[in-house]
Amino acid sequence: MSRFTALAFTSALALAPLGCAAPKPQVKAPVAQLQPAPATQLQSAPDASGVWDWMFRSTDDQGDMRVEQEEWHLLQRGSRVEGYYDRAVTMMSTDERLFRCNQKLGFTKVTRVRVTGQLEGDHILLREIGFEAKPGPCDDGARNLVEYRGVLHSGTLALRWGPEAGQTLVRRADGNHAPLAKAEEFGGAPDEGDATRASSTVSAAVDGTWEWELRSIDAEGDERTEREEWHLTETADGIRGYYDRVVRRIRGDGSGFPCNGEAKYETSTRYTVVGQRFGEKLMLTEVDYKAEPSRCDNALRRLDSYQGHVADPDSLVLSWGPGNQLLHRKK
Repeated sequence: MSRFTALAFTSALALAPLGCAAPKPQVKAPVAQLQPAPATQLQSAPDASGVWDWMFRSTDDQGDMRVEQEEWHLLQRGSRVEGYYDRAVTMMSTDERLFRCNQKLGFTKVTRVRVTGQLEGDHILLREIGFEAKPGPCDDGARNLVEYRGVLHSGTLALRWGPEAGQTLVRRADGNHAPLAKAEEFGGAPDEGDATRASSTVSAAVDGTWEWELRSIDAEGDERTEREEWHLTETADGIRGYYDRVVRRIRGDGSGFPCNGEAKYETSTRYTVVGQRFGEKLMLTEVDYKAEPSRCDNALRRLDSYQGHVADPDSLVLSWGPGNQLLHRKK
């Protein structure tokens, strides 16, 4: 993880001078006005405690996909904030070339970083004080410790560690997530709830056949049916497989399409996909396709990438840009 150390920021509290009017002994400020604010008002102050998530996807110079994910665990006591975050960086080959470091199509580097800091108002200062990373063939274990300054809102925590380096964490609304890293990997005892969630996620395998279908009426009044059948295999090297996509159109008024003079036509495409899984989340990338040209189909396709997660043992959610779909395990 390459980050530039940011300068620590300080905040000062200024007391404005109080003006004095002519003495009026008969007027006395009520004692209640001099008392501290009610406890209910103090409790509404920003609180950094909780679990925060961040994810970023990019492509490197070689065209390989890079997925960065962080899971922050923070605890606030008074104005003091302490905790740690787990950072996972996953690299995935998109052109079938193996990585030199491990001769596989992908790898993941995981780091646990300890942090401490201070919260003043809605401004936060955090400093990395240590890390744990296991060196491997694709990771030398070296890291740089940095400082962050940011702003805390009810649902987001915006952090910066340089003039052009920053990230926005999102507060996790519920605990129904598998942990990004196993606690025992860093010498800590696993939490019972996390262990249960991790166990249920592992049992929900991606292996198998998945189906998706959508029926609609297009702008021309034609009936359109889209159907996909995904065949996925998950191993230690990642996820591989393919899916067949069939699109059928039927004229609503019974007339013929200009391309073939008939009232219906159908296109079929087979896409090859590869990917990687981390926790219940996964990334899939189309790397190839096969389609036969016809009078109604030029057989040209665009390859997409998907983000997704295993919702339950029989449901797989995929998204790409503004679109998403729910795959169901084939019975």
